[in-house]
Amino acid sequence: MQGLLSADGRRKGTGMEQLGLGIIEADAGFGRKLASFFNQNGFPVELHDDAKPLLARLPNRPPSVILLGEGDKPASALQTLRRIREVSIIPCIMLASRGDDLSEIVVLEAGADGIVDRDLPPRALLARIRAVLRRGEWGAVQAEPTISVDGWRLIPQRRQLLRPDGSECALTTAEYDLMCLLVEHRGKPITRDAVARAVFRRPFRAEDRTVDNLVLRLRRKLGLAQQDCIKTVRGAGYMFAGFADCGLRVA
Repeated sequence: MQGLLSADGRRKGTGMEQLGLGIIEADAGFGRKLASFFNQNGFPVELHDDAKPLLARLPNRPPSVILLGEGDKPASALQTLRRIREVSIIPCIMLASRGDDLSEIVVLEAGADGIVDRDLPPRALLARIRAVLRRGEWGAVQAEPTISVDGWRLIPQRRQLLRPDGSECALTTAEYDLMCLLVEHRGKPITRDAVARAVFRRPFRAEDRTVDNLVLRLRRKLGLAQQDCIKTVRGAGYMFAGFADCGLRVA
């Protein structure tokens, strides 16, 4: 079963205006229960049992926030989240069941704005969604500076990294936080423990490769021409050396 469903389970067409909440949920009964609750609380819902329709319309008509849960397939939900992050920075909240083989770190690294238990009461879930949207509204009205580094630009309001040609270098939440941390301490080594505490809010563990893997992914995102901008400092950690001459200015 694929396509758009209304809160009462009836199939609807896809030619509709932007809605407040997009839900991707393979469990039809659970999805209808959520949609009914949010509709009753003044939150228009677009409910899909498959990610493809919503992914197709994201560039032009995105919802305000996406609630992502694909029944008993957590790996599928994680894959969908990564596909969303390839084209959009729209807020996404992941629904996870107890016992799912998904850690909070993995989900946040993939670009989620939060992960909540599927058994969380709907009213608590609504409060969480409103909190995420408030953060977005705050960012829209605050005048935050643009950090420019040799033609590359970090835009804190939108948590974006733009290349010199104006195109976006799409980063996950963790990758963006790491990029900001490196730029802030440019020319100075940052320990793995400092990265773990700043990005993942926990101390570094010697057997943990999470920080190293994050740096590797960020290097790949920046491209082959910029592989040397993040240097490995033996015994110290990582250091941002700049894209060219590391000229930093705040516009």
